[in-house]
Amino acid sequence: MKPKLILMSHGHLALELSRSAQMIIGETKGLYTVSMRESDGLEGTQSKLNAVLEEIGPDAPVLVCADLLSGTPCNVAVQAMYQRPNLRVLTGLNLAMAIEYAVSDLEDVDELADYLQEVGQTGVRLVERPQASEGEEGYED
Repeated sequence: MKPKLILMSHGHLALELSRSAQMIIGETKGLYTVSMRESDGLEGTQSKLNAVLEEIGPDAPVLVCADLLSGTPCNVAVQAMYQRPNLRVLTGLNLAMAIEYAVSDLEDVDELADYLQEVGQTGVRLVERPQASEGEEGYED
């Protein structure tokens, strides 16, 4: 069984990343979001995550991708790891990770976590301005 993916963030980042990923690749099964509002605090965020985990069921492997290491969404997910031995937490949530989850066929939660970590890290690049060759139009020095 493919692990479920929960995107967690401050504000609506997780929800909008999910929407963007699905705009690009279509509906994605197994993808959930938890969006922390300022008024939620720790307890409200825990309640939101617990509701999603209850919907998923106790035996399904779960990977949580949180937006920020040591932020409340991440901390709540780490606390959930103590109740669910098949739950993993990854930080640095980005669109490439959500898209790759959707197209991946990895069924082991640890392999999926490693893969999405690599996707997230290699997707961060500084894009340099291309240099024109002599005689090409469109670029000025």
